[in-house]
Amino acid sequence: MARIVSLWRSGELSLHRFDHPAEHEDRPYESVVGAFTASFVDDGTFDLHVDADSWRVAQGDVFLRHPGMRYRASFDGEGFSDTCLTLTYLAAEADRFDAARSWARAGRPVLRVSNRLRYLRWALQRAIEERAPMLIEYCAAEIFKERGESKGRLFREHKFAWYAERVHAARERLEAQIDRSHTVSELARSVGMSMFHFTRVFTELVGEPPHRYLGDARLRAAQSMLQAGRSVTETCFACGFNSLSHFHHRFTERYGVAPSRINERKFARNRKQRLRAPV
Repeated sequence: MARIVSLWRSGELSLHRFDHPAEHEDRPYESVVGAFTASFVDDGTFDLHVDADSWRVAQGDVFLRHPGMRYRASFDGEGFSDTCLTLTYLAAEADRFDAARSWARAGRPVLRVSNRLRYLRWALQRAIEERAPMLIEYCAAEIFKERGESKGRLFREHKFAWYAERVHAARERLEAQIDRSHTVSELARSVGMSMFHFTRVFTELVGEPPHRYLGDARLRAAQSMLQAGRSVTETCFACGFNSLSHFHHRFTERYGVAPSRINERKFARNRKQRLRAPV
């Protein structure tokens, strides 16, 4: 039987390690998936079969699954050898995640190793070591929206580690200082890189350029502040927006609801969940 070690859990997400102990009796198996799941393959390989298609899944790849997906796993050699770090989206149904069933239509359950995926796996390890739930949530949000595959050349291991540390430091600075004006040149200097090189590396690892990441960080912080009861005006300027009209436009565009009405949606969602709850 496979071994599962729980590493972290909240109402929305769970994170666990999956491997095969020495005494595990290996045999191919079929399974029907019950939740949206992303497994980073840390070691080993296995063969994946979905309908008439097959993939060899190897170290660095990510295996994506969605509810109702039926697949078969097998191995070539003496038995299963894979070790995976797995994220499960527990609140997907309540959040109405992928209501359009784009995951099922995509028909591509394997993301091949890329610098972008390596960075998300690196950040998950950092989150585990530092007990940083927000970093786990960031990685989950990114991997569950991931659709494109990077075709760029993989960085060498020592260079990747150097880049990951500096990009992570820049992200932490942006998150901690969302109310401040930032320039890419200042961020680059703070981590010992040139502006153009930093921009290219940051974009490849994070999936978007620094200025767009800062904008998204401000909107995430604004959502949290509003849900905590802060006023729209206070939230606007605390998150680094220079005008209420610009903040209103960006927030409404991102979340589909005006800042002043964000708690109405939260109340409606909580009420719906209470009504669904068994008595």
